[in-house]
Amino acid sequence: MQQLFPAEGETVPKLRFPEFWDEEEWVLKEFSKYIVLYRGSSPRPIQNYLTIDSSGVNWIKIGDTKYAKNFIISQVGERITPEGAKKSRKVNVGELILANSMSYGKTYQVAIAGYIYDGWFVLRDYEKHFDKQFLLQLLNSEYMQNQYERFSAGGIVQNISSDIVYKTVLPNASLKEQQKIADCLSSLDELITGQTQKLATLKTHKKGLMQQLFPQTPTESTP
Repeated sequence: MQQLFPAEGETVPKLRFPEFWDEEEWVLKEFSKYIVLYRGSSPRPIQNYLTIDSSGVNWIKIGDTKYAKNFIISQVGERITPEGAKKSRKVNVGELILANSMSYGKTYQVAIAGYIYDGWFVLRDYEKHFDKQFLLQLLNSEYMQNQYERFSAGGIVQNISSDIVYKTVLPNASLKEQQKIADCLSSLDELITGQTQKLATLKTHKKGLMQQLFPQTPTESTP
């Protein structure tokens, strides 16, 4: 990833696919020139709007990133009432949301429709500039994370404002080159996921073998 994106201050990545060797240099512009941020909002007090009723809607929080795989959120831990949803911001399937607190700077794609609180920004109006999967990879790269760290340095609370995000600089290539990079990185993500699942299976298998290969601890009799 560090070689597929230009280093800060440069306009050409160190590693470029052969079909793009003769392409123009990448264009560097501030985030605000490409993407519009919309902040989430919360009904308050939130306890009054949480529900387990079937009429409830997905309430997407930063904590739900623990369910994410390859930066895709497809599960949430809580739901809110339709009345609470009126005081929040809706996000649709496939949209990108950027954390502005806690694990700030990380961007996720939502695989479910729902509502976001003020710990998230939803990214919109970028489609003519960026391939979505390329943008997802770019925003989670060290290139961007280093910028967030630099602009937010000195803050007591780890969070970033829309002003900080808008000041970051995004490198932009042709949509065809973006799609090629996104396909390459996505295939690696799938390979990593597959190998991780195999590793988990092997660990479970080893645990089962150890339980059978070693004697059981004697059960103490009750006096």
